[in-house]
Amino acid sequence: MNRLLRAGDDDRGAILVHTAIALLALVAFTTFVADYGVFWASRRQAQNSADAAALAGAVALAFDNAADLSDTGPAKESAFAESQRNFIFGQPPDVQHTDISFGTCPDGSANCIRVDVYRSAQRGNPLPMFFGYFVGLTSQSVQATATAEVHYDNASDCLKPWAVIDKWDEHWPDDPAPWTTDSTYDRYDKKGNPDPSITTPDVYIPPSEESFGTGFHPYEADGVTYTSDYGRRLALKVGNAGTDWDYAAGWFSALNLFDSRGGNDYRNNIKGCIGVTYKIGDELPIDTAPGNKVGPTSQATATDTDSLINQDPGAYWDTSLNGGRGGVAGSAFPSSPRIVAIPLVNPDAMILANKNGLATVPLANIAGFFVDSYDNSSKSVIGYLVTMQGKYVPGGGAPGPGGTFLRSIQLVR
Repeated sequence: MNRLLRAGDDDRGAILVHTAIALLALVAFTTFVADYGVFWASRRQAQNSADAAALAGAVALAFDNAADLSDTGPAKESAFAESQRNFIFGQPPDVQHTDISFGTCPDGSANCIRVDVYRSAQRGNPLPMFFGYFVGLTSQSVQATATAEVHYDNASDCLKPWAVIDKWDEHWPDDPAPWTTDSTYDRYDKKGNPDPSITTPDVYIPPSEESFGTGFHPYEADGVTYTSDYGRRLALKVGNAGTDWDYAAGWFSALNLFDSRGGNDYRNNIKGCIGVTYKIGDELPIDTAPGNKVGPTSQATATDTDSLINQDPGAYWDTSLNGGRGGVAGSAFPSSPRIVAIPLVNPDAMILANKNGLATVPLANIAGFFVDSYDNSSKSVIGYLVTMQGKYVPGGGAPGPGGTFLRSIQLVR
């Protein structure tokens, strides 16, 4: 018997309603999973780009030119170039010159560089949306910021075993007189006692946190303006600790760093890092063994197959870099192994140690030194003073921003 069906009693097509609701929910869920996943992956990539750019800019500030903060200066150009190497979801971020800035660091110093990177609708490079269109979302954006700081350091775990006499003020025989690489430290007689015939003796003042004294210093007190010491050519020559009392520029005494013994350890300590940290103010052990270490010095710097020069044979000193102050070019490394940390010592302290048979001499400062060549005729290591990577150790001496050759880079935000 036929029956009349009332409206609403037929449930045919009801599944379509449930399917439509389920599809809407699935699209919304897929949007969350896929498009929101794109956002979070891109957020990490954006932070990587900002971090790398800030670090690259800080490296340029520390080791290229701290004074040039212009749009075409090495800090901004390095930061921009690095930001473009680190893609955000397949595209380089948008970074303008105004997105790279310099300012006060969280600790109050003024040695920071900040970089902001963008993939946004406002910058014309938004992140893609794959399913968001179904729920009314047309684009998404991401940005990131990073700040890197240049630290002034006071220690190194890669000192070379050369206690090099620091620079002094010239007063004899002319008072005053300019210090040159031909100068000698005129103050003592042949027994290491003050020479009464030298009426205006030369003077050495060690560096301190407030002043760089008379010693070598790469920058003025502002920490950014180069001095004539940056890029200064020096000839380092091992001296005779028992008979030399009027030290020449570049004179050095061999050291027994850490627990080294003999010429083989001395040679290896020149070629590589000792791995033991020395900070300004520490006592350096003097090598008192017979012999002047000329042979091991030549072998370790130039003639051995793994000598400093042969570790990076393409590196050279380019006088056109850093505004004409010079710099290292052609290296196969981010930082050439031929840029080494050399200890600088107080000439008066060295005289005192030699005269009294002391086993150590205090470390006054640490300089970066690019080993350019070895001169067989003068038995000297030829090179140039530069800034270099260092370490900061609490309790160590600090010659201040102008006096230290050592820098390190750290992300601070």
